[in-house]
Amino acid sequence: MPYLNITTNQEVKDKTQFIKKTSETVAKASGKPESYVMIVLNDNADMSFGGSDAPAAMLDYRALGLPGDRQAFSDTLCTLISENLKVEGGRIYISMTDSERQNWGWNHSTF
Repeated sequence: MPYLNITTNQEVKDKTQFIKKTSETVAKASGKPESYVMIVLNDNADMSFGGSDAPAAMLDYRALGLPGDRQAFSDTLCTLISENLKVEGGRIYISMTDSERQNWGWNHSTF
């Protein structure tokens, strides 16, 4: 149920390794089982942030319930992106959405 969609104008060289590390990080930071975590990566995107095409990233996080300490969660995700994709924290947006169970489909049904 935790879903993280990462869009960045940076190229990710080892996508498999980055997605695995991101999945582990999201599971730990969200307190949710990794078996439910989905990561989507869109790299090399045409992006502008503040009128500049310098390294940037947009993260869309959705889950059934958000972490209690959203500032710490934001810090964890920004650190992951900064260290791995060389995007400064000030050029990362994170959208966090707490989905209602009946609006989240899985395995031919909803939660």
